[in-house]
Amino acid sequence: MPLDRISTAAHDGATGPATSDLPPLPDALRQRLADCRSLPSLPAAAARVINIARSPEPRLADYARAIEQDPALTLRLLSMANSAFYSRGGNPVTNGLDAVSRIGLDATLTAALSFGLPRPGSSEALEYEYLCQRAVIAASAAQELAQHLCPHEAGQLFTTALLQDIGILALEAVDGERYTDHIPGIRQHQSLVDAELALYGCDHALVGAWLALSWGVPGPMAAGIIASHGPLIDGDPHCLCLRLSCRIADCWLAADSASAFSILLRQLASLASLDIVMLMTVMQDLQHRLPSLAKLFEITCPPAIDSLHLLAEAKELLFEQNLRMTMRLAEQQRELEALHASHVALDEQHRTDHLTQLANRTWLEKRLDQHFECARAADQPLSVIFIDLDHFKRINDRYGHRFGDEVLIHFAAALNNMVRESDIAGRYGGEEFLVIMPNTRRQYASLLADRIREYLATQPLARADGEALHVTASIGIADLEDGDFDCAASLVDAADQAMYGVKRGGRDGVGHYEEPTNPAS
Repeated sequence: MPLDRISTAAHDGATGPATSDLPPLPDALRQRLADCRSLPSLPAAAARVINIARSPEPRLADYARAIEQDPALTLRLLSMANSAFYSRGGNPVTNGLDAVSRIGLDATLTAALSFGLPRPGSSEALEYEYLCQRAVIAASAAQELAQHLCPHEAGQLFTTALLQDIGILALEAVDGERYTDHIPGIRQHQSLVDAELALYGCDHALVGAWLALSWGVPGPMAAGIIASHGPLIDGDPHCLCLRLSCRIADCWLAADSASAFSILLRQLASLASLDIVMLMTVMQDLQHRLPSLAKLFEITCPPAIDSLHLLAEAKELLFEQNLRMTMRLAEQQRELEALHASHVALDEQHRTDHLTQLANRTWLEKRLDQHFECARAADQPLSVIFIDLDHFKRINDRYGHRFGDEVLIHFAAALNNMVRESDIAGRYGGEEFLVIMPNTRRQYASLLADRIREYLATQPLARADGEALHVTASIGIADLEDGDFDCAASLVDAADQAMYGVKRGGRDGVGHYEEPTNPAS
């Protein structure tokens, strides 16, 4: 497909759903690429293989027939199938169908696409040997990383990484020396990209994606070529494999690979999805694979890395990561504890009377409903004590409300000290207090009521004009066994009625609820 027709084909759906998302090429560059007759191209057999790969249900036999029409491609596949990496001690294969069966469809597509890579020594303008080595290392690294992060995409990632810099060849084909004279070389990737943007308004990744489309490469793979040089980020395993693969290749081929890998490892320390131990496994597997891959692609084998230095660097980084994680966990624990304390404080405010610090009426009624239902279900006793401080209005009128508040605070503190841990004491309203006593009958509730009266008789709640101020209370008690109560509120009403009986009798006493009896008919 001519390059000037790719944009139209993309919108017509000819190259897959992802292609319509590709950014457009600058018009001037698109036209120059369309007019260029020396762009990298694929042999006819390789193009047929790619067309089969794009069909809905590609079959091994279709691949084999397409491959066997080209002796060079057939020889390449047989070499792959009989290599130590794929044969694993099996019998040698001698035909295209057996070769495709052994290496799989992804590797078959990769072998076809590799024909688009330059042969070493074909030109002196670019470092083709370096470019091929970088492509092979990146492809293998992407595949190894994918085996850990997104196994189902390993084959596609190998091919995408292999082609991620194919746009460099296209730009050299368009501009020749103008391109090679204005770039800082292909070993300084970011500087290379900056120079391309200044010259053409786009970089070689975008050009490579559109070139790959002209070969018939599936749209998602072309989109991957564009995304292959972005920043390293968590959250997208596919992108992470691609973007890390080219960085690994750069470090591998750097003049001081140990220092380059050291810098890369520290950049990777912030990525939560990348396990340093896993990365070391990938590097070791990669070192074992590269000799056979270099032979397959007819390039000089990339140099071996100093695995001992790299392992030591990784152990140091792993220790730093663990230390940071420990510190982060400790900080999160502190934040959690502070959040819990804040929640407890808010919960206390929600259920506590702000003046007396006892339970407020809303919380009292909620808890009484719970205990009422539990007591009835389990057939257990339940008592409530209703307390009203006598003549409290007189205290407010004579001494003022602030003085009255002081009296309430002192009484609440005393009441809180007298109730049991299982009891719930709270301010019901004004000078009225309520005590809920689970699993307690009225005679035992009376003991608490008597203690309250005795305390009030002996201990002043405040001092007025230098004199001790004693306060009395009218107290009513109701027990669940005292009547047929249909709800918790009716039990409180019963204790309230008993308290008012004490009020009518002269105050300062304890009264028990007695259910009214019907007169004899």
